[in-house]
Amino acid sequence: MAPTKKGKAKANSVGSTQSSDSVKSNFPSCIRFVPPSSVSITVHAKPGSKVSSIADFDDEAVSVQIDAPAKDGEANAALLDYISSVIGVKRRQVSISSGSKSRDKVVIVEEVTLQGVFDALNKVSKNQ
Repeated sequence: MAPTKKGKAKANSVGSTQSSDSVKSNFPSCIRFVPPSSVSITVHAKPGSKVSSIADFDDEAVSVQIDAPAKDGEANAALLDYISSVIGVKRRQVSISSGSKSRDKVVIVEEVTLQGVFDALNKVSKNQ
């Protein structure tokens, strides 16, 4: 028989992953925390609408109707303006991470909390 090894037993570090999983479960998967202080929002843009509004707010994406045409980046600029006004942040804190030429986009909002973004989007989607 081989002798048993002496030394410290490795501890499972389950505590840190457990707390982040419980935070994620409270919010839809279209809104994600990006360290250190940003939030990523999956957006489905619908350009060419009469007014800007949030059409749908579900687990997959936030559907946003934009009052600008989809040419020369006008709809992207209008989308960023609208998202910044809804969340209540400055325009320079909002940017498109991916999907600048697609209707499905990922928008990054800097220096905000996940709860603050969720509350703002939920409030606007319920009022319409």
